[in-house]
Amino acid sequence: MNLLIVDDEKLTREGLLSSIDFSSLNIERIETAEDGLQGLKLCEGFQPDIVLTDVRMPKMDGIRMMEGIQEVYPDTAVIFMSGFSDKEYLKAAIKLHAVSYVEKPIDLAELTEALKDALSQVERNRPNKAEESSESAEALAYRLLKASEKENDAGGQIGEDSFDFPVCQYESCFSVIIRGYDPAFLRPQERLLQVAGAFEKPAGDFKLKQLYTVNPPLLVFHFFSKRELSEKSMQLLGEGLTEALLSVCGCFHIVIGKQVKGYAELSHSYNTAVINLQQCFFRRDNTCYFYRHIPGKTEFKNLNHTERFRTFRDLLSDHKEEETDKYLSNILDTLIHADYVLPNQAREFYYRLFQLIMEAGTAEKLEQDRYLKNFDLWERVSACHSVFELDALIRESLKLFFQGVKESAQKSPVVYSIKNYIAENYENMDLSIMVISDYVKLSSSYVCTLFKSETGITLNQYITEVRLARARDLLSDPRNRIVDIAERVGYSDSNYFSKIFRKSFGLSPSEFREKAKVW
Repeated sequence: MNLLIVDDEKLTREGLLSSIDFSSLNIERIETAEDGLQGLKLCEGFQPDIVLTDVRMPKMDGIRMMEGIQEVYPDTAVIFMSGFSDKEYLKAAIKLHAVSYVEKPIDLAELTEALKDALSQVERNRPNKAEESSESAEALAYRLLKASEKENDAGGQIGEDSFDFPVCQYESCFSVIIRGYDPAFLRPQERLLQVAGAFEKPAGDFKLKQLYTVNPPLLVFHFFSKRELSEKSMQLLGEGLTEALLSVCGCFHIVIGKQVKGYAELSHSYNTAVINLQQCFFRRDNTCYFYRHIPGKTEFKNLNHTERFRTFRDLLSDHKEEETDKYLSNILDTLIHADYVLPNQAREFYYRLFQLIMEAGTAEKLEQDRYLKNFDLWERVSACHSVFELDALIRESLKLFFQGVKESAQKSPVVYSIKNYIAENYENMDLSIMVISDYVKLSSSYVCTLFKSETGITLNQYITEVRLARARDLLSDPRNRIVDIAERVGYSDSNYFSKIFRKSFGLSPSEFREKAKVW
């Protein structure tokens, strides 16, 4: 197998070459290019089976490059990479039969799976060339989802005699895709006939003909109707398909594409289903999601509001378990009712919340294994197939976190009280050991000794840690001047604030802010 990697970032190209075991995937020859123009020229003497390309590049973008490559090598499989949430590009990628659309920063496990799917597609396309005279129903279904708009406009390369039923009598058609998540779907080809059998009854209830195939990791069904189904009929069909699939699969999503007129338009129906599939991330498992129009150019919501993270951090610091539960419920409700949020945006948001739990746990001197269960955090977050799974995961960690906090408080209620007092008064420039000692009505020497023995750090060190953690959050908002931040976290001298900030983080406040922008 031949692979072409096209990306304008040299580090990305080199990183992919060094991080993935291509030989184990049976990829023998690899060429790289730094833009679409160079990639297109390379293909004059190099026939790629798979192209792994960035979407946006100088000189020529990945979409235009692939249009040129597929004119010469129409069976080339493509995987697009992009750090941009641009629906117009995503739609174009699907029209070019992209195997996958991998968001940056790239998850190597996700990319490896996409490469495996691309290899399966290449192998699948090869025998089809030799079987044009007598193709199976499954091969026909696969060709229908891959048919290009140019072929359709010309009347299509798929004739009516390819079908074993009078397709010209079936005016309305639509595609249905199934994404399974349980072990039964690790090999979707093995589940295809079982699912097709389960779908016979709901399809028969509406007098529909069906063809089916696999486009890993999806099962794809094309349904043909003699008349256009009403919205109510589609709803009832969706309920029937869902009920039928429950008998053979434990965890899945179904997406029904747009109804189109005539089989020549089925690839468009399939594309609409694929575009809408990502919204299933925000739907409960074992549900059916119907086509809805998504504008070509879409403004995606920004989830990374500093105030959201600041609120969560403060709730953890103040040990407000009930309010934290309400916070997560509000976040979940916002996400499942929001338009134009991508799955990876949600994953990155929850990953940041997990980081804040880790920071709070460190401040409380809790062992991380107690509330993060010894798993690789990003890997576990990436594996979540829905926002509900993310919600359950973080709630489990928070339950263990607050249990640890309560147990720690029982050991020393005085230290617990001191931490709460500091969390509420760190902005006060007069905050000191003497003030804290008066608050808990104990001598300063006893308070210092007790706090150090319980936490492992001095009381002054803890006050500094709380103030600098707050300062770090404030620095993420460019509207906050550094001199104002110093005052807001209890320092009257901004130069002294900058000095201890550098000592703690290895960067000045302004350097830290610039680095945070890049992140």
